[in-house]
Amino acid sequence: MKRSVNLKNIASAILFLLFSPLLSVAQQANYPPAAMVNSQQRQLTSKVNQQEYELYISLPDGYAESDTTYPVLYITDANTYFGMLADMTRNLQWGGEMPETIIVGIGYPISNYATDDERWGKWLAWRMRDFTSTNNAQLDASFGIDNIKSGRADDFLKFLDSELFPFIEKEYKAKSTDRTYTGFSLGGLFGFYALLKKPELFQNYMLGSASIWYDDKVILKTEKAYSESHKDLVAHVFMSAGELEEEVNAGMVRNMLELNSILKSRNYSSFKSKAVVLEGETHMSAPAVCFQRGLRFLFRDK
Repeated sequence: MKRSVNLKNIASAILFLLFSPLLSVAQQANYPPAAMVNSQQRQLTSKVNQQEYELYISLPDGYAESDTTYPVLYITDANTYFGMLADMTRNLQWGGEMPETIIVGIGYPISNYATDDERWGKWLAWRMRDFTSTNNAQLDASFGIDNIKSGRADDFLKFLDSELFPFIEKEYKAKSTDRTYTGFSLGGLFGFYALLKKPELFQNYMLGSASIWYDDKVILKTEKAYSESHKDLVAHVFMSAGELEEEVNAGMVRNMLELNSILKSRNYSSFKSKAVVLEGETHMSAPAVCFQRGLRFLFRDK
């Protein structure tokens, strides 16, 4: 038995000596980053808020040879969610479960920063500014850096309408009348804000774990103001929240169900929604499930 153990140890040592130089080379080599098929990265600097945005574009198969125009699905927080959603939609397009669609991810230039702390710190501050409609001192204290403050959702909405959409519809074969918005967490909150402030910008909404709790649920005031001046709301909305988010994230499930109930109570003839509690999901595991279920509701189950 002792002889067998020694031989195993010797063999392991030889293998380590043989392959450790190769491992060292692999770790040090400057390999190019992985790329997605039929994808592009563009930059667009807004004149509205002077922010540089990174745009991630996923084009459907056969796009180059086609003379048709395509629906467009826009997703915020693209630095984290673009790859996931682009692959999901390509699979569904292959299966004929959704139309061939251009995916546009709206992200931030975090690669300009040297460390992960700098990158994600900037990301948190920028998204806080863009996705919230009112200033909140507590959120600023937690995430505000370099004078980046919360409460600039109107600027972001104007950027989408006056700069991003014209850019995409000029540069790509994109339909102006078939847009879907996708957002998660604060991005989901912004989706509700866009729905109630400029509902004509998007026809479909996929809103995951929306931060309806923000600033004492100020989005409910936005909804009330809309209802008092409008008789209809033209939109197709999927919303979800993870079952396990309820207590950890300020009543995420209750807030979602409450807002959906209010919207349905208005009896808008052109409004269709579905609210789903994602069994067993947390705030961190919910995005993938939200996107799968939302795409099914918006496109496959029509």
